[in-house]
Amino acid sequence: MSRSAPSKRPVSARRLAILMLMPVLGLASWTASAQKLYRWVDDQGEVHYTDQVPPAQADKARARLSEQGIAVETQPAVPTGEELERARELARQKAEEERRRAERQAKDERLLKLYRTVDELELARDGRIAAIEASIQAKRDDMRDETRTLIALYEEMRTLQKAEKPVPLDLMSRIDSSMTNIRNGYTEIVDNEARKQSVQDEFEGDIARFRQLRRLPAPDESAVAARPERNGSTLVSCRDREQCHAYWERAVSYVRAHSDRDGEVLGPGLLIAFQQDEREIRTLTIAWTQEAVDRPVWIYLDIQCRHRLTASLICVDPNVPRVREGFRAAVMDE
Repeated sequence: MSRSAPSKRPVSARRLAILMLMPVLGLASWTASAQKLYRWVDDQGEVHYTDQVPPAQADKARARLSEQGIAVETQPAVPTGEELERARELARQKAEEERRRAERQAKDERLLKLYRTVDELELARDGRIAAIEASIQAKRDDMRDETRTLIALYEEMRTLQKAEKPVPLDLMSRIDSSMTNIRNGYTEIVDNEARKQSVQDEFEGDIARFRQLRRLPAPDESAVAARPERNGSTLVSCRDREQCHAYWERAVSYVRAHSDRDGEVLGPGLLIAFQQDEREIRTLTIAWTQEAVDRPVWIYLDIQCRHRLTASLICVDPNVPRVREGFRAAVMDE
């Protein structure tokens, strides 16, 4: 009796499809895994190729490579604190440059709107300087009156001293007060001289910029050379205490070399000397001014004249301009 062979169960089409896809899926999975290759550099500069970046190196720059070794994805390094600070500084500088550019543009627009020609700029400059010079002259007039008061008080003191009589405290107090008034007055004059210099500097820059914007030719060199010296030669500044005292000593010597010693008034930070001839009386004053201990010291020379016959205040002695012009160089030992 023969046995029949066991029957084989038919394989369904779905099962067959799954069995056929399994090798393909495995290969694809292996290929995807093989593609995850990273290139990164450690702190010592050594290059590494790994399938993943170690957590300790997660802040380093990296590149994911293809099977052909081509970078298909890059990730920059996490910036360090120093790099972040540098980036912030660059951003601050850029913002500052932008602010300045905007200010410059606004200033240029205002300049072109206010003035049509260089002549208009020069007229505006001269008007502002004239107003400051008027204030300076008014204060110089006050100083001339205060100087007369001080001279009268000094004469009274000298008369008492010659008679070997005691000088009243009230008289000494009035002399000190008068000297203080004179020094304060010259401090105001120096402040106005600084304002005048600031106006000159401002308009010098504005005129140069106006010429650039309007594409105008440069000014004639002979006209520039003919301009008077800026911030005159009668002002000297210093900060170092020893240097300031050396300047003061030279200033005193300079004034005495151009004046008569008779009748001079010398006090703290103040010297008033005189020179006279048959035409006029000249008063030479130097004052030490300082607004605060952290501000510069200014030594200022003022020369005022009075004609004997006409009472004119215009100096006629041709040496006066030379004395003014030589003061700064003599004091600074140039």
